[in-house]
Amino acid sequence: MSCDPKSFSNVNVHVFEALRAKLRSAGYDISGREGTIHGPMGIVIDFVWDEAAAKLHTQVVSKNFLVPCSRINSELSKAIDEVSRHA
Repeated sequence: MSCDPKSFSNVNVHVFEALRAKLRSAGYDISGREGTIHGPMGIVIDFVWDEAAAKLHTQVVSKNFLVPCSRINSELSKAIDEVSRHA
């Protein structure tokens, strides 16, 4: 079950690197600047980070039916906001 695409602005290199570290510590497998993130509960997210535009484009392409799309996107947004304050 996939979710609608989501884009995040102001994701510069410091924010992106901090986000990757945060996701890894939460059990997500993420590498590179684009590709697929594999996480707990069957969450799979395709992503592309546009460094020049400082944008991160994501789309949940697979997930456990117990986890709504809105929660995954909200958690991503919250994580980006959190690391942005410290990056």
